[in-house]
Parts: sequence; C-alpha cells; structure tokens
Amino acid sequence: MSAPPEEKPTAPPAAVSYLARCMNRDGGSARSGPGLGFAPIGQLLYLDRGIKMREVDGWVRLRLRYRSASGLPEGATAWLPAACTSPCTPPPGH
Repeated sequence: MSAPPEEKPTAPPAAVSYLARCMNRDGGSARSGPGLGFAPIGQLLYLDRGIKMREVDGWVRLRLRYRSASGLPEGATAWLPAACTSPCTPPPGH
C-alpha cells in the first residue's frame, strides 16, 4: 500500500470581523443618531473604518479607530446606513 499524499499546509484566511466595519462607498453621511431626522456630523469616505457598537433599524453606530479621511477625529461615533458599510479585516493590533 502506498502512503496517502501529504497535505500541504495552507495559510489561514484573513479573519473578518463583523464588528469591524468599512465604508463600501464614498460620501456616507455620518449622523448624530439612527435616522435621516438626526443632524449630520460629517461624512465618511470609502474604506474609512470603525467598530460597530450598535445597530438599530438599518443604521449602524461606528466608533472610529483613527481620524477619518474626511477629518472626523479618532474615537468619534457616527451613525450610518448599514448598507454603506461592510464587514472588514481589522487593522493590525486592533
């Protein structure tokens, strides 16, 4: 009998976090609450990212892990339509 072929180790896939969210389009209007009736506080741009803190009626509250491309400060929280965000790989060390 011949030995079974050796399996080659493969690199594990990059971990995707459903708490880490990336903007999947430009110009997502960041709001102070979960809905169009809340005041806009700025915009997030494609690939800006944060940690999902809460989800309400199709809106996601993100806490930014760093200063956004549009200038919102690190640690700021913003509500965005969930459709504007996608799960993503968290940056190294986070």
